[in-house]
Amino acid sequence: MAAEGTRGGIDRKTLLAYGSLGFPIAVLGYPMTLFLHPYYAGELGLGLAAISTVLLISRMTDFITDPLMGWISDRTRTRFGRRKPYLVIGLPVMMFGIYKLFMPEPPVDIWYMLVWNMVVYLGWTIMVLPYSAWGAELSENYMARASVTATRQVYTIAGLIGASVVIWIYQEWLDRTDPGEVLTGIAWTLLVMLPVSIALLLVLVPEKEVTAPPRQLAPRQLTWWWEISSMMKIGPFRRMVYVALAIVIGEASRHAVLVFFMDDVLQAGDRIGRTFILYYLMGVAAIPLWQYLARRIGKHRSLAIAMTHSALMVLATAFLGAGDYNTFLIFYVLKGASFGAFAYLPLAIIADVVDVDTAVTRQKRAGLFFAVFGAIDKIGIAVGMFIALQVLNLTGYDPQVTPNEAGLWMIRLEYAVIPTFFFLLASYLVWNYPLTNERHAKLVAALERREARQGA
Repeated sequence: MAAEGTRGGIDRKTLLAYGSLGFPIAVLGYPMTLFLHPYYAGELGLGLAAISTVLLISRMTDFITDPLMGWISDRTRTRFGRRKPYLVIGLPVMMFGIYKLFMPEPPVDIWYMLVWNMVVYLGWTIMVLPYSAWGAELSENYMARASVTATRQVYTIAGLIGASVVIWIYQEWLDRTDPGEVLTGIAWTLLVMLPVSIALLLVLVPEKEVTAPPRQLAPRQLTWWWEISSMMKIGPFRRMVYVALAIVIGEASRHAVLVFFMDDVLQAGDRIGRTFILYYLMGVAAIPLWQYLARRIGKHRSLAIAMTHSALMVLATAFLGAGDYNTFLIFYVLKGASFGAFAYLPLAIIADVVDVDTAVTRQKRAGLFFAVFGAIDKIGIAVGMFIALQVLNLTGYDPQVTPNEAGLWMIRLEYAVIPTFFFLLASYLVWNYPLTNERHAKLVAALERREARQGA
């Protein structure tokens, strides 16, 4: 473990090195959810219905590969650790997929997009799931885990700002609005940053040694799907699955039409870069606020407040139109204050659920928990984007043609009203979440006493 420091036993150097992978992963997520489908639809001529199906299929396969990867990672024992080897294995897979997907050479068909989407997500699965479990194992302290995820989230937002800066430079400095050129710039940023971040992790971050529990203390579990079934019986985890689905479906449906909203409704598509820079800067600035609220009222209630705030800010943009960019920017930046909360608090809460599982099963299954939670997240994104793009397609919307008034109102509905419903649903579900700070502290104390008795 890391030397004793000011973060619940995790020193600052370890925190900063661990969080660094959040930068390139965030840069990757930016175009995958916001710009890839407008580019393939508008510039390469693929239909919205076909693209939405590709996104759904490529994400749904993760419901098999993600839990399987977590299950494998939890059972890996090497002299280099059980999480580190998979970061090395997944790196070239992800990099090659990014190169092919972000810099395609026409002609490109829907099968090309499907294959390279799946390759990128496979690399993501191999790398990021062991990485998330590794972070949960850096400390068993309730607030230290919040510091780990908050640090990672700062890097994540920095990565999103970095991607926004690339877009801003291309759009407003170089006067280049071709989405293909923007995607190329983001791709090269990723191809440089990913190996650098992996190297920092491998060299500077220790991995806690986890020994297998005595055979008589742990039930023999032969199949990962059996273990998933047992995990879903844990009430706090099941509740967080519902919360995550509501958050992600709401965000994904909004992201799916955001570029169209700014292009066609606000007629401000050339200001996307600056908009996101301000949005994510607000997200960074607000993270200390959410950490303070997490200490005062609990992580779950802080998340509920953040989701309600997001709902109100998004709903306020429902009636905006051409020429209302400055008003939109105000509400959008205010919503950015909540971004840091719902991006890192759910992960910190899941890290606590792992302790509940350990108390019940006497196993260490952090990898599988984060894998299942990650798969749920991906499925929510796929469902949200699929619904949004399919509905747009049914209205006859074509990214290559100026939409009629009905099309504009459908974009407004999908951008503002539908996400508001899901955000409020998430707030309702998480408000009375049962695993509070006090209950978690008692649980950890009980686990420590049990381990002491076993050691004796």
